[in-house]
Amino acid sequence: MKFKIAVVQFEIKQFSPDENLKKAEEFIKKAAFSKAQIVVFPEDFVTGPIEGKREFADSKNKYRNHFQYLAKKYKIDIVPGSVIEEDKYGLHNTTYYIDSSGKIKSRYRKVNLWHPERKHFVPGHEVLVFNTKYGKIGLTICWDLIFPEIFRKMTKKGVNIVICPSYWCYGDAGNGIKHDANSETKLVDSLCVGRAFENEIIFVYCNAAGKLRLDKFQDTLIGHSQIAVPFKGAIKKLDHNKEEMFIQEVDTAILKDAEKAYKIRNDLKSRILY
Repeated sequence: MKFKIAVVQFEIKQFSPDENLKKAEEFIKKAAFSKAQIVVFPEDFVTGPIEGKREFADSKNKYRNHFQYLAKKYKIDIVPGSVIEEDKYGLHNTTYYIDSSGKIKSRYRKVNLWHPERKHFVPGHEVLVFNTKYGKIGLTICWDLIFPEIFRKMTKKGVNIVICPSYWCYGDAGNGIKHDANSETKLVDSLCVGRAFENEIIFVYCNAAGKLRLDKFQDTLIGHSQIAVPFKGAIKKLDHNKEEMFIQEVDTAILKDAEKAYKIRNDLKSRILY
């Protein structure tokens, strides 16, 4: 099945949700006009990272409801990056898949929190795969990419497409920068292609653009949003960290050819080690 995915490498204005949402709608409108069926945004893109600033957390589903409205208005499926939601258990880094009728097909809360997040957020515990008109889809967020186990769980559930909103910076390498300033772009590029090949999936990675400015802390986003598939690797990639949207047609037929060649999914049914 062929369809088009719009990936928005979005430059976030920190703690300015109204401005970010207004700009997001323009991208959604443009994607829908260009006949994309799905549009994807980065992690934290509504507010920027909030750390412990609970006043920027959503406890009333305001942002989720807004994207349901936009999905229905523009008749396009939306993965609205991730937003920080608050409930009685604490703060959650959350993403959704909302279809073109405004229906929520899935909610995913980030399982593998980046270590600075752990003092503020409650990790998720569910790995979900859900049906859409484009195949079975799964959601991950940013640091989940580093853990193959989450992808294996989805693969065993028959996933075809995995979508990953992200907020990944050069400085995430820590002291590793002294070994290679481009460590994180190499890491992300290799993992995106590797996850596509080893799980026979279409992998959609959407990172933020520009700079991180949070109080006295600053860093630079790596960008490198991309879509990767088996055999071909990255079929579209932004080799920069500037704001840009691309629209790429994908074809799920390639996944059947991957399974015929590699038989990974068949082998997973009888593996002893997990």
